[in-house]
Amino acid sequence: MRWPKVEELVHQHPGAQRVNPRREYFSVSVDNAVETVRECVLEANGNEAWEVGKIHPIGGEDRIALSLEAGEVFVLLAQPSLFGGGGWEPLDLWQAHADGDQLEIYAADGPDETAGFSDGDVGGDDDPVPHLDAAGNVVNGVLIGRERLAPGDRILWMRDGEQPGACRGVLFEAREYYQAACRTWNPQVTSGGMPLILNYLERDPSPAMVTVSQLALRLPGPRTWAPRPTAREELAFSLPGPERWLPQLGPKGNRPPRRGRRST
Repeated sequence: MRWPKVEELVHQHPGAQRVNPRREYFSVSVDNAVETVRECVLEANGNEAWEVGKIHPIGGEDRIALSLEAGEVFVLLAQPSLFGGGGWEPLDLWQAHADGDQLEIYAADGPDETAGFSDGDVGGDDDPVPHLDAAGNVVNGVLIGRERLAPGDRILWMRDGEQPGACRGVLFEAREYYQAACRTWNPQVTSGGMPLILNYLERDPSPAMVTVSQLALRLPGPRTWAPRPTAREELAFSLPGPERWLPQLGPKGNRPPRRGRRST
């Protein structure tokens, strides 16, 4: 996501030792190259790259990839009914466990294309994009969470500020159905040796995070709304393959049709 900005930052990075100022060749170790790219991805797609004080809509063919830092917390908010007057409800809490974890949000054509671990759905713990190449040789990190979003759902992404009592809260709103997946390249475990997944909070939200969450709960309702799907114990149709979420993995000339809307 925002790859032109990432590329620009990589070229300007102090660790990027360019062989020739006119050519895009660099003399660095593989580890240095990987770390440089990850740092620049975080700068371009991390919490501080998003404006606070507004609602960022997710609509159409948007594909969003958020670069996370350890300790950041997400709150999934939903309204049980559009006309019930019950207001917002926090449905789930998520946490990033390592710097460089990534939360991906893919556009779906409907609830049947999505599955959620928290909902207990069949397929909710399967990686939607396990590899980055069609041959299946390049592993796409480790899946630590898979959730679904319905129209009207909101995700509040919170990061403690540099000063005590400060918190950056970035708010997204789903305008359609989406598949969310979180993955890591640095798996963490509990003291008992169990893998740390997206839905496991190993920290308490800070007082500033609690305050920001309370403000989000008082905001007006969503622009669009649909009921959240109930837990699915069996699949009426097979879940989409990786090429649905990452079209370049499909055969050339045989990629899934797009719906003709904008992309992020």
